[in-house]
Amino acid sequence: MAAALLDTHANSSLLSIINQWWCPICPVQMEDVTLCEKCQQMFQLLVEDLPDNDQSKSIISRYPYTQNDKPNNVQRKVCDPSNLISHDHQTPLINSDQQASETSMSLTVRDRQHKHESNAEIIFQNIVKYCRKNKIHFIDDQFLHSTQSIGSDSFTQVSKWLQISNVAPSSDNDHKLPWTIFSSPKPSDIQQGVLGNCWLIAALALISERSRLLEHILLTKTVNIEGVYLVRICHNGLWKTIIVDDFFPCTKYNHLVFAQGKRRQLYVPLIEKACAKLFGSYAALKSGNILEGLQLLTGAPCDYINLKPSNTTFDGDIVWAKLLSACESKLLIGTSSGDTGVSSEEYARVHIHNNHAFSVLTAHALVNESLRFVLVRDPHSYSNYREESITESIRKQLRLINPADHATGAFWISWPRFLHYFSSITISTYNSDYFDIREQSKFTRSSIQPIMTYHFHVPKTSLIHISLIHHRHDRITRSSLTQSFVLCDADELASTGIVGKRESILICERGGFIYWTGSLRAGYYVLIPFSTSFWQNHKENRDFTLVIHSNIQFDLVKKNKPATFLADCLISAIIKNSKKNQDKEAIFYTSSDKLGSRIFIVENMSIDNFLSFDMNIQLAKNIHHSRFIDIPNKTHDCIPPRYRQVIFIGEWIEKHGESANLTYAYSYRHEKQATDPRPSINISQYDFHSPRAF
Repeated sequence: MAAALLDTHANSSLLSIINQWWCPICPVQMEDVTLCEKCQQMFQLLVEDLPDNDQSKSIISRYPYTQNDKPNNVQRKVCDPSNLISHDHQTPLINSDQQASETSMSLTVRDRQHKHESNAEIIFQNIVKYCRKNKIHFIDDQFLHSTQSIGSDSFTQVSKWLQISNVAPSSDNDHKLPWTIFSSPKPSDIQQGVLGNCWLIAALALISERSRLLEHILLTKTVNIEGVYLVRICHNGLWKTIIVDDFFPCTKYNHLVFAQGKRRQLYVPLIEKACAKLFGSYAALKSGNILEGLQLLTGAPCDYINLKPSNTTFDGDIVWAKLLSACESKLLIGTSSGDTGVSSEEYARVHIHNNHAFSVLTAHALVNESLRFVLVRDPHSYSNYREESITESIRKQLRLINPADHATGAFWISWPRFLHYFSSITISTYNSDYFDIREQSKFTRSSIQPIMTYHFHVPKTSLIHISLIHHRHDRITRSSLTQSFVLCDADELASTGIVGKRESILICERGGFIYWTGSLRAGYYVLIPFSTSFWQNHKENRDFTLVIHSNIQFDLVKKNKPATFLADCLISAIIKNSKKNQDKEAIFYTSSDKLGSRIFIVENMSIDNFLSFDMNIQLAKNIHHSRFIDIPNKTHDCIPPRYRQVIFIGEWIEKHGESANLTYAYSYRHEKQATDPRPSINISQYDFHSPRAF
């Protein structure tokens, strides 16, 4: 070991300084929430463990840690679920609007960056001041110089951890250069180490061409003898500032084992180390896609274009137009090889790495748009790719567009060959002039639990990007649930209680991340993230982050609403975009097959009779049913005259190599008398499945 850990007294004193700004449980600073997600999760679990009749639930509030380590005396109101339940059984089918609300304002991406940088500078100065006063070098005891930080994989190249000043230069040209954070960085400076983390390196290569963006990630701009560095990374949709020291895994010859930057630039190993600390080890960074890397470094959502779609028609001209537009807008673009049907032998023969992430530097067309070419860069920093159709004459013309050569890992490839060897394109929507807002919450536990809703006003027609990110605490575990959000106009909500009269958008997808972008007309809107996958079970990780990017500033008002309000929004969305089957005085709506869930709604058109509706779930493979766990099963519902009801939501469960299958049959008849539903529906507590008047 190149350096010993600080003594116990020094460690505790330094930690006391860090804890003035840090949550004492989580080793990273949470920029976008009052408490870190781990603390909040622990707090929520403690509250949920209280008995249902424990009145303390209604007065417990979480408080932010402040500079002097004293809790903020101003308590934030927390809604007691009991206050959201009407005890008047004469009006159980009408939404109550007696909820507390909280308002947040969106910030420009640039302003948020500056805010985080100011906070980080204070943290940095306090740590440096302490180190100088006690004449010690900063060593991060949250990410020890040990095999645990390297990870479970055996990297035989790792011999020791060295302070950066003792690391040998990567080339003779670097020998006389001093260490810097960055010095006119460019993609060719970045060299991937022995880790299989091309997803991160390719993203970093794109970032390195935007020096200002890079400076917002590396919050410590100069090398310091104390060895304190702060790195800003977006994880689970929330910005986090991570402290690292200046020790790195090295070979027996004192060379860096993992990623490094030419000309002794520290930004490459520092960002990689911060990510390793975030996910627990260097080994945890193996495998991934460039979409994850770009979102981690920019905090912005990405457009993902599948070049090998299995169930839709592929239009190369449309994709080319999107790629060209992204290049002209100077957006960050990545691409991936593999999953193309091309053999490993062919990839090796043409010198393109298989199952690998690359950067797209530009795209250009010659001769009246008939010849199309893409400039791709391999993060391994060298390419031997050659193509006969790219003659010397064409190559000269392309060099005028971008002079990058093979020595930097860059190579031109024709559009047909690009589509042959690459499986996807990822385009980051990062724009420092955009406004964004980030809100953390939890998916509900049952069909009667009040749900968090988000209300905002769009003053003029605007472009909106909405991301919903289910939290994961490691990179190995993949989210198997379906998560969704419904977006409706709320122009008449206050006056009539109607939502979605002109706009209803429903997005349901399997996996831990869903994204929608589109143009919204001027008006009021309500957005509701939801997942029924946590109903009737004890899954712990219900955390999610909602992120909204827009080209206009807006306030976001958070309100707890009864679950029936979600039902109203879903009914509006499904009726507008669904399969409709009408028979006499009954209408049946089934959600589109393109959604990652099945939603079934029944409407009783009779003005006199109840609609008795029975459904038999015959087969449900990899399906979570919103009303019961055991399948096969049956439901019985009685829908009053001129009412409609969400009978169930069936969400697909992601299992590798397995498909989801749902088969059911139903029957119905009109009757004069009402009957009880099975399973029961707690109408007095605004159960999601309660009948809704129309």
